[in-house]
Amino acid sequence: MSAPRAALDAALALAERHGRPGLPVGGFALARADGRPRRGIHRLDGRTVIEPDGHIHRFSPSPDRRLLAVEWAPTADENGVLGIVDAVSGAMRLHPDVRLRYDTVLWAEDSRTLDVVASRDGMLVTLDVETGETGRSALDPSTRYRLFPGGASGVRAESSRDGTRLIDRATGTTLGRWRALHRAAPLGAGVLVWHDGGIDAVSDDGAVLWRWSDPLARIVDLAVDGDRVVVLAVAQGAGVLLELVDGVEASRTSPVLSADDALTVTAVGADGGVLRLAVEGPLTPPLIVERAGHDAPVSPPSRLPGATARHDIPADDGTPLTVHVTSPPGAAEGPRPLILTCYGGFGVPHLPLFEPTIPAWLAHGGVYASAQLRGGGERGSAWRDAGRGARKHRTIADLADAARGLVTAGVTTPDRLVLVGASLGGVVAAACALEHPELCAGFATTASPLDLLALEEHPLGSLWRDEFGDDGTTEARERLRLLSPLARAEALPTGTPLPSYLGIVLDEDTRILARDTHRLAETLRRAGGSARTWTATGAGHGANEPDALHELGLAVLEFAAEVTSGAAR
Repeated sequence: MSAPRAALDAALALAERHGRPGLPVGGFALARADGRPRRGIHRLDGRTVIEPDGHIHRFSPSPDRRLLAVEWAPTADENGVLGIVDAVSGAMRLHPDVRLRYDTVLWAEDSRTLDVVASRDGMLVTLDVETGETGRSALDPSTRYRLFPGGASGVRAESSRDGTRLIDRATGTTLGRWRALHRAAPLGAGVLVWHDGGIDAVSDDGAVLWRWSDPLARIVDLAVDGDRVVVLAVAQGAGVLLELVDGVEASRTSPVLSADDALTVTAVGADGGVLRLAVEGPLTPPLIVERAGHDAPVSPPSRLPGATARHDIPADDGTPLTVHVTSPPGAAEGPRPLILTCYGGFGVPHLPLFEPTIPAWLAHGGVYASAQLRGGGERGSAWRDAGRGARKHRTIADLADAARGLVTAGVTTPDRLVLVGASLGGVVAAACALEHPELCAGFATTASPLDLLALEEHPLGSLWRDEFGDDGTTEARERLRLLSPLARAEALPTGTPLPSYLGIVLDEDTRILARDTHRLAETLRRAGGSARTWTATGAGHGANEPDALHELGLAVLEFAAEVTSGAAR
């Protein structure tokens, strides 16, 4: 092992000792404790109920708290099965014939039976947890079904191309229709509905009690706390916490204060009469804090190994682009090697979060930055629409403008800059690096669909085609040809100066095919560029174990260190 790799490996291992706590549900939390190799279910006093091999995607305590229904997966491919865990002994009984993929369980009030939509089989399954017997009902394969708490027996969401209908399971009453429904929850005698346009409260007969929306904010989580609804949203590039009472906004606050780190609230939950927030920042490991009042700020731990600053960089059309830059002490001395990450799509906010690679890269003397680009969810619906479909090139142009702005500000130089993105972010990073090769020394992608002319061949192809505006027309296909990293690489003349490329594929990925990454690397090598691929074993597109994440993070850091030192140029 080379000296730089060994140093990065040690720094990364040190940062990875921090756990990732979870918000409690019914007195239990799904979390990874400090120094532990995987997630488990723990009581609030820290006692471990179960910490199995494999992956627990989600869990649901029974009403009497004796049992826990879990979705457990043996590998990182995101395909799970139902398990029932004894909350006292930690023993888990698997039901491998109930095949799940991020499905919600509804317990009966007597804790004897539960219902779950087994989405991988297209079945509604009722399980008697005492006998293990199951009842099954086939579901319409053209409709997506989900179960949520609410009413006497829960509510059922039925989603199709025409939108989503929410139905009270006990009465059969249609409670409403929405274009896209994210979650439903009990609210008094009615049901709270979080949908793509905001939040509605409806009665048990479908009457609308109140509505709330804000086109400048993107909801990321919510919790019902007594008679109030606590909403976590992102507006103007940062998190805000709102309190709604009968649909009226009673308060709106920035829930965290920090002089040295950009803290982000990632989730909110109410359990046992206590409101809690999940908080983290680039240099602040995840923590759970109790929220005593709506105006009580959250402060980070002291003595951080650096500082995070917000830069608002103008795009070429004058729109400000927020970039959070995390630097080691003394970074003002001059330009440094910089990793610039991005996402910019599907309305997902790209916020400054804790990753062990950040303190490890700072220990190497580098700077780490995250750019908020149009197409994401940082500044409301107009921001999202400005970078989607036929306007997707705006996202790539924003990343180029953010990179130029950091160079102009003296934070880095092009030969010290590496663009990094995963999934959609990898497409944006690759497209930007190949359109503007003078901007960076290298770029890295992880699990990205890099051939935009063949998006339909990936398992989630229809979602990708919608994001990039591929309606099959000649105009759309030509636009995609200009954006596509692979098509752009295939058009390069031999000998074109190019940034170095690292393409990472996940060997248990069930969303993105590895083919595009290998083809891009081969094409760039034929054009005379430096390009290689690396396969992350035991890793998928969802939750991964720390060992797999360590090797993946180390691969990116080693590549960034290499190309910014001039070794690969």
